[in-house]
Amino acid sequence: MATMKCPDCQEDLTQVPTSHGPGLDVCSSGHGLWLDVGEVNFFVEDYASLKRAMSCAGGVAVQTKTVCPQCGNHMESETVADTSFSSCESCRGWWLPHGSLTHLNTTYRGAAIPIQIHETELYARAAERHRVLNDASHDRPRVDKPRSNPLGLWFWVLLFGLAIIIGAIVLVAGVDKSLRTTQLSRPLDHLFFYLAAGTLGGFWLLSDGWGLRRRTRLIESIPTSTIRSLALGLVEISGQAEPDDRLLSSPFSGLPCVFYSYAVEERVGSGKHTRWEPIAKGTSEQPFFVRDATGRVLVVPFGAELILQEEHIVRNDWLGALPPTTVAGLQRLGITTERWLGSKTIRCRESFILQDEQVYVLGTAHEQRDAGDLLENSARLYIGSSRDHMYIISDRTEKDLLSHMRWQVMAYGTVGVALAAFCLIGFVKYYLTTVA
Repeated sequence: MATMKCPDCQEDLTQVPTSHGPGLDVCSSGHGLWLDVGEVNFFVEDYASLKRAMSCAGGVAVQTKTVCPQCGNHMESETVADTSFSSCESCRGWWLPHGSLTHLNTTYRGAAIPIQIHETELYARAAERHRVLNDASHDRPRVDKPRSNPLGLWFWVLLFGLAIIIGAIVLVAGVDKSLRTTQLSRPLDHLFFYLAAGTLGGFWLLSDGWGLRRRTRLIESIPTSTIRSLALGLVEISGQAEPDDRLLSSPFSGLPCVFYSYAVEERVGSGKHTRWEPIAKGTSEQPFFVRDATGRVLVVPFGAELILQEEHIVRNDWLGALPPTTVAGLQRLGITTERWLGSKTIRCRESFILQDEQVYVLGTAHEQRDAGDLLENSARLYIGSSRDHMYIISDRTEKDLLSHMRWQVMAYGTVGVALAAFCLIGFVKYYLTTVA
């Protein structure tokens, strides 16, 4: 991402961290600072009143020559509460001159947790960071790079190309010689197909582990956002779960919760051919809220990948029957436990998120269709699925989730390599022989 520049002096804006969460892009010369729409919503406590005042001010929007630091479009001049600033219609960000943020935050207070703005300190820290960065760049030894020689470059290209061609010829000759001097030592039987399936399974595990590693890297690269500073797009939040309307009851144990998932399996077959066959599975469809110290946001769980460690398993066998609550839950799903001769062997699994339980959500923040500019994040946004991004809901902390995924990556890679190597060695040992 290109560095944003101050609209007044065209110097690079300096990222200054704050004690409240989001960092701010500040002009080191003190001309002003830039806030995106989520940061405006965060640092101006009574954001709804501010937007209402802007709407009541009316008037015709005046486009200025000031260029938006983020998207490059011309911004419009706004005046509210005797404070003038520039706003961008495209990216909805604001450029606030020196002192404007302090005045707006003082005028539009209203949050339960007050946010203290020390704007003078922000500019001082920006100037100091800018000075340190400039000193570091000046102190860095300069290395005069020699001009590239086109003839030398072509020489190395031709050399490496020739080496690749020679290597390919040697490889093809070696494979051809091996095929001429080896033959199958036994006809293809069931063992061959088992070895082939094991080899493919090993490579599949490696591929799956690589995909899981990419997802782990993505989670590590996304910072956790406070709910009040959420912006549209891929976000990561953490907080306590709260019901949207009323508490749900888990289908088989009847525990009160805000979300649940379930699976029902029946044991079929006998002896070595016994297996658990899925009968039904599903999740609750009711949304729930996630709250942190700055607010709450609605989470729509449809389409999410669930990583829940709290699992409750109930099954029946010849030693006993299913509990009444489990039987009632199966009946609501239209599943009977009886057959024409005896009872079915049923296994019921359920996972749930309890009220006030800590949850982690990685998903896409969407804007609700009927939400206007006057509403805060709790009513304006919701987190749901997207075609472009993954969607994860977990009752683990981010640290525990990453640890769990790293162990999975290691297990998939180790087992995949071992399985593929074992099957390939078995194929060479049992099916290939060298002939004179």
